[in-house]
Amino acid sequence: MTRRTILGSLSLVLIVFAVIALLSWAVARQQATAARALESQEVIAAANLTQQRLLAVQTNVRGYLISGNEELLQEYQHVRSALPDAATALAALVADDPEQARRAARIRDEALSYVNNYAENVVTRTRQDGVGAGREFAAAASGTQRAKVVEDRIAALSAAEQIRSVRESREADAASERASRIALVGLLVCVLALAIVTFYVARRIARPVSRLAVAADRVRSGDLDATVPTSGRGEIGRLAATFNAMARSLQQSRDELEHQNTELEMQAIALEERQEELTAAGEEVRAQRDELSLTAAQLAEEKRRAEAYGAFADSLAAERDARVLAWIALSGLVEAAGADVGALYGASWAEEQRWARLAAVGLDPEALAERMAAGGEGAAARAVLAREVVLMDSSALRVQTLGGEAPVRWELHVPLQIGERSIGVATLGGISSDAFDADESELVLRLAAQAATALAEADALAQQDWLSQVNAAVLDGVREGIGLVGLDGELVFANAAMAELAARADMPVAAAIGADRGPLPASFDGDTYFADWEAVLADSDEPTADELAVSGFVLERYTAPIDDARGTRIGRLVVLRDVTREREVDQLKSTLMQTVSHELRTPLASVVGYTELLRTRRLDADSRAEILGTVHREAKRLSSLIDDFLDLQTIEEQRLELSLAPFDVGALLAESVAVFGGQSEAHTLVLLPCEQPVVAVGDRARVAQVIANLLSNAIKYSPDGGTVRVSAQCGEGVVRISVADEGLGIPLAAQPRVFEKFFRVAREETVRVAGSGLGLALAHDIVVAHGGEMGFESVEGDGSTFWFTLPTA
Repeated sequence: MTRRTILGSLSLVLIVFAVIALLSWAVARQQATAARALESQEVIAAANLTQQRLLAVQTNVRGYLISGNEELLQEYQHVRSALPDAATALAALVADDPEQARRAARIRDEALSYVNNYAENVVTRTRQDGVGAGREFAAAASGTQRAKVVEDRIAALSAAEQIRSVRESREADAASERASRIALVGLLVCVLALAIVTFYVARRIARPVSRLAVAADRVRSGDLDATVPTSGRGEIGRLAATFNAMARSLQQSRDELEHQNTELEMQAIALEERQEELTAAGEEVRAQRDELSLTAAQLAEEKRRAEAYGAFADSLAAERDARVLAWIALSGLVEAAGADVGALYGASWAEEQRWARLAAVGLDPEALAERMAAGGEGAAARAVLAREVVLMDSSALRVQTLGGEAPVRWELHVPLQIGERSIGVATLGGISSDAFDADESELVLRLAAQAATALAEADALAQQDWLSQVNAAVLDGVREGIGLVGLDGELVFANAAMAELAARADMPVAAAIGADRGPLPASFDGDTYFADWEAVLADSDEPTADELAVSGFVLERYTAPIDDARGTRIGRLVVLRDVTREREVDQLKSTLMQTVSHELRTPLASVVGYTELLRTRRLDADSRAEILGTVHREAKRLSSLIDDFLDLQTIEEQRLELSLAPFDVGALLAESVAVFGGQSEAHTLVLLPCEQPVVAVGDRARVAQVIANLLSNAIKYSPDGGTVRVSAQCGEGVVRISVADEGLGIPLAAQPRVFEKFFRVAREETVRVAGSGLGLALAHDIVVAHGGEMGFESVEGDGSTFWFTLPTA
């Protein structure tokens, strides 16, 4: 019987264990299906993000096609790189589902095709050929149909995930119901097993023992013939046989009978102890049943909280604007706390000491303070300091509702914390309920922590965006071209000055830096240019500096390696500076020194030689007069050269000052013709003035210098003599002065360089004519400084006509 009793107890324990195991399995199934449903929601959110970024690319491209505004391309450059990232993230989320993975791969490929084959080509065509060409290309490339195909595939993937989410949610609900049924059935099985064990004890132990007790009473009363049935096996059967044997042997020995009675009493005590053990086992089973019921209730509550956390996190993940996030967070907190109204104040990177009002629910925002001190006083400050919710009665506070004013029965202040950092505080109020459920404090705090994380991320993104705009504005404000080339040789960034330099060079920005052999001008020697860049990369750990000759101007290039905050190499900085003007000035100074040394040497030699002759020899009066005349002419030539050089320096240094005043053009021309008319007997000067007196506005002395230069050249470059015509043509607001000769003329190949400084036509006839090559250049600059124009017409061998214009009074 002992073995049966032990087996019965073990069976009861195994039944309880099996019930608990089945219940645990059902709960695990419910949690797994709930997790899969949450994964489907994440996939749907990722698909929506991909669709939003595709729409952002499409919107920016359309906006650029409509307005041609280059500023729209900044946002386009951001979203064009974010779209492939979103499509790749979507593919990673569905990698465990072959069908969805194929859909995500098609979405990624078609999104990349849309950006690379359509959007980039539209932007490039619009930049190169204008908005009209970009629109024609966009219409021919069917960009809207391409985007529609991607959107349809995203919709198909989202629909499949939605079906899967609904299916998993239903399976989670079914698993929850299955757990409840298992708990109920297990309880019934335990009760039934306990009843079977009790019945077995009553039948196999209690009733035979009762018969033995009756027989014992009869023996005690003296009826030694009393017997009991001996049916059954085990200890009870043997006990009955023993009792009968005892009764038969009582007559032989009273002492033996007493001994047998004592043994029976001891066995009865053992039976009572076992009965007590069975009763205790039944109590334990009931306790385990109550514990299972409590566990099931806790699981249901945890499921509700998990669903609330998941839904709240999904709503926050879909938004990045701080104020929209604040409204979503406050609405979630109001709902979780069972409140009716609320306000949320949050920190901003731009203002650390005060928190701004970000959202209000059920309250008039104008009635609330715009800002509050981050470390102020009151219940909100206590909640932030203690990092826990603070509940207080607020019957004196009233808010405006549709039915009129209503009292706020309670206030709840919830801190928004990320670890030790305080992000803000939310104040909630209850109007319809009398009290806040303290059991919801943990839920409210966890939702507040999620909201704090989302708000902190949004604030960080806003700060990063502001800093990016500031950096871009600063970099675009400098005159030097600044660019960054990545480790893969691709251009990462270029400021506005760099783009302007590249446009002047008629090549892409990357090619202007030297990092890319993109489309180049036909006359450009790219091999040497890009070989210099390869040399720069070969010395990647040191800064470099060199100069580049590109499309007619000179660039000074400085490069240096760039590392991030952790010391990891991220690329190479390239700074280009236009030093064309500086090099031209350097060249001009060199040419000036050479010309000065050459041009001053000849007249100085004449002056020194003739003065030495006068000093050492006695000459007659005619010889002395001739020598003095020569010295005087050479001295005047020296003075004229020095004046030209000084004027050139003044103009180059942009220090030319004009004394503008009205003057009579006809009188000035007459004076100039009179001065130069007696310098050559082989030339005839003819003046053709305007019919009416003309008054021009300018510096009379400088204009006389221009006319004198033209008359001097007309005489010098007409060695065989001839007629020099000086004419004035009057127009509305302008007078045109021309000087024409019948001299040597200018070869066609030399005409584009006539107004260059120090340029002279290289031929035998002109080499014999003295000059520095500065006269026409200075005259041209003086006319331009007056706001006029200067030009010429010339045929080699038939003379030249130089003209310039001046504004009239």
